[in-house]
Amino acid sequence: MGQNNLNENDELFPNLSFYNRAVSYPYFAPNYSFSFYKGQFVRGICFDLDKRTPILSVGSNRSPYQLKRKFSMIQDICVTPATLYDSDIVYAASVSAYGSMPATQWPCEGAKVDLNVLWLNESQLNIMHLSEALGVAYNFVKLKLGTVKIKEFEWQKEIYGYVSIPGAFSFNENKPKRLSALKAQNTNLKGIYESEALIYLKTFLDVNDKNFFDLVNRFKGVINAQDSKYVMLNCDESNIKKICALLPGSESPTIIPLEQKKKFAVHALCKEPVFWETMEELKENGASSVLVLSLIHI
Repeated sequence: MGQNNLNENDELFPNLSFYNRAVSYPYFAPNYSFSFYKGQFVRGICFDLDKRTPILSVGSNRSPYQLKRKFSMIQDICVTPATLYDSDIVYAASVSAYGSMPATQWPCEGAKVDLNVLWLNESQLNIMHLSEALGVAYNFVKLKLGTVKIKEFEWQKEIYGYVSIPGAFSFNENKPKRLSALKAQNTNLKGIYESEALIYLKTFLDVNDKNFFDLVNRFKGVINAQDSKYVMLNCDESNIKKICALLPGSESPTIIPLEQKKKFAVHALCKEPVFWETMEELKENGASSVLVLSLIHI
């Protein structure tokens, strides 16, 4: 296992301004397996992957730069190269909090795309759901068996992925465009880079440069609303209704079935402060593994 000094590797961990963070999406990703392990970037697989959830990374979640921002180096995570079949990766019809047009899958028979699979434990998966705005920007889905193959070893179990809820962005030919930064074969889609996609989006919105980034900053301000909290918890099916009623300022929580029978995860954006009294009430009414997060920009 080879280690990299973070201070010396600008390709893996660049120092990007707000503007460059937008136009540099989806960022550099190595074509080999790597891990964050004991606070270091390490080439190779450093721990058992069987107890982790494999997630196809179609955009920045394959990049050490973005993963360091989301998880920090103290989290042990692993990324392995993979190939996606019969789909391509296109620009989604949305804008991230930092101003990029993110990615999503698009059916494309015969296509092959070089991507990566990210392996997360349960707590890391909850963080990833938050960063992907689960239920708002993306759905978390089980991918069809055989459409993703790990390059370095055999994997016959499920692989999951995030799929954009708004879908793909339609450009001037009324078709999506693929991310040119990602290598693909046998695709029938035209590719452009993030900077070109943002120029087109700016024209589509009919705004100048300053107003465009003012608009993005307003999106960012909404996401970072001071009193908003993202609450995640687990509970039995019989307790869902009364627990949802206790969540302050929450309109429509996301309910996710868990592997354990009649167990569910509840995710909710609460627009009012969550006090310790509320936390105790949730636990008294059957909530477990309660996690309350402030909405930082991811």
